[in-house]
Amino acid sequence: METISLSGSWILKALDQTPASLKNSPVEYNNTNSVYTTLLSKFDKDEVKELRGKDFEIERSFNLKIEENERISLVARGVKSAYVNGEKVEGYEITRLVKNGENSIKMVVSSSYFGDVNIIKSTNGSCYGASIRAKKSNNNWVLSAKIEYEAFINHALPVKLSLLGNEKEEKIEFKKGLGFYTIELEISEELIEPWSIAGDGKQITYNARIQIGDYETERNIAFRTIEVRNGALYVNDRETFVMGAVWPVELSSDQKRYDMMLSSAAWANMNALLIEEGHESHAFYSTCDRLGLIVLHNEKEDEEYTFHPSYVVGKIKADIYKAVVHDESYYDKCIDAINLERWTLKTRSDNSNHGVIYSSLLSTVKEDGKWRPSHYAARRFFSDLVPIMYQEDNTLYVYVSNDGAKEEDVDLSVKFMTYAGQKRNKRMFSEKIMPHTAKKIAELDLSRIDKTNEFVYIKLRTFSIHRELTLLLDDIKKIKAEKPSFEIKTRKINSKSYSIRIISNKPAFAVHLELDGISGNFSDSFFEVRPAGEKSVIFTSDEDLSEEEIMDKIRLYDLQSSIVR
Repeated sequence: METISLSGSWILKALDQTPASLKNSPVEYNNTNSVYTTLLSKFDKDEVKELRGKDFEIERSFNLKIEENERISLVARGVKSAYVNGEKVEGYEITRLVKNGENSIKMVVSSSYFGDVNIIKSTNGSCYGASIRAKKSNNNWVLSAKIEYEAFINHALPVKLSLLGNEKEEKIEFKKGLGFYTIELEISEELIEPWSIAGDGKQITYNARIQIGDYETERNIAFRTIEVRNGALYVNDRETFVMGAVWPVELSSDQKRYDMMLSSAAWANMNALLIEEGHESHAFYSTCDRLGLIVLHNEKEDEEYTFHPSYVVGKIKADIYKAVVHDESYYDKCIDAINLERWTLKTRSDNSNHGVIYSSLLSTVKEDGKWRPSHYAARRFFSDLVPIMYQEDNTLYVYVSNDGAKEEDVDLSVKFMTYAGQKRNKRMFSEKIMPHTAKKIAELDLSRIDKTNEFVYIKLRTFSIHRELTLLLDDIKKIKAEKPSFEIKTRKINSKSYSIRIISNKPAFAVHLELDGISGNFSDSFFEVRPAGEKSVIFTSDEDLSEEEIMDKIRLYDLQSSIVR
């Protein structure tokens, strides 16, 4: 069996769609990128947006040398239809459609399409794919390989499954036609290190080898147990609090964009994504596997994806916040982040809830990868150990949420301060917080507090962690916050990284930094600065940067300066 790759150069054509320039001049297309991404690189962005979700034609020619008795098959996942030498392809085998020498292929695909296209040459039969999954059985793991094979005649072949020096070989009788065949290998639990969700361990995967006669392929496999019990997610028999966002399936992606968007989700301490309808590509799930992101689905289990450790089906009890995304002003973006943070923290104080998911990853990170203020906020409220406070009427509720795997000894201070920077009263607490719980620390009376003139902030400390949280006690436009003035200092770490210090003469809230026209991200860019201290962040650029460019391009936004009175 021989595999010929048709990945590489194709011609992309529109099907009665805009922009007009695409109709008149075919576009060179590489099927390792999505159609939509290719169009974005060549045409006006606003025009291309109209093409999302539409169909396209991709076509090319290929040369073929066919030996006597050889059968030819086409494997192209995710295409809507395919035509070889002008005739429609039905099934995998295309022997009657091809000829020696030059052939043509045309496929109808969606705007989100990208993937491998292969021609398979064989005599007795062709393997079109093999999926692997692992199941726990007492003290062992059972590795099961499911093979999709089309036999052109009845025949038998030795089939071998091997991993970590263990192997199972048996002779399988392949019956004429397309069918699925299974081989299983038992492996001792002692040899395996399980794959863990982000924040709870390593993402360990192994390569399993499948041999069918003289054909050989490898599949990546992870060992883990996942189940949903009463709305709670258990990974490796440990309850896991779901923290994440709805994945925008309509986002046409290629591997580069998957890496960018999903790495951003992992950076913000997310451990899960929800696909409300449908499925994604294998490249998507493979990236999630590497980053430790669980992918939740409402639909029934699909065999094609179950070998990915990230793939999960089951109803999780989680609040889904319909986040609003603004770009019009910093004030709007700031309110988005504050509301998202308040909602998330309050939700996490509820021990009967098993997860928190907001409406879309695009609520916090733009399609081009630039992080909104709420993405930086997400990083702190999706941490394993977080202080929580919210008010109802005249009561301030204080919690600590611990979604980590170990108990934590926590020192907590709750402080009140005026917007002029004067310190008021202070409460101190020392508590032991058990794993996978949210513990109420205090209920404080606010009836005598001037809410327009005072705010409250928490400091949480453990042996290795220091976290803070600020809460404004009245409507943002009513508070008597004074406009602060800032001092910014920079220090070069290397040619692409700079330390940036922010000092303020007044308490400053929802402070956000941007570097105009410079690609890169901050270690933090949604925080508070109090006059007794300072905030230090690191900016890492995608290219070399001078200190002069930093000071010339840096923009600082804060809540008080953006409030319209």
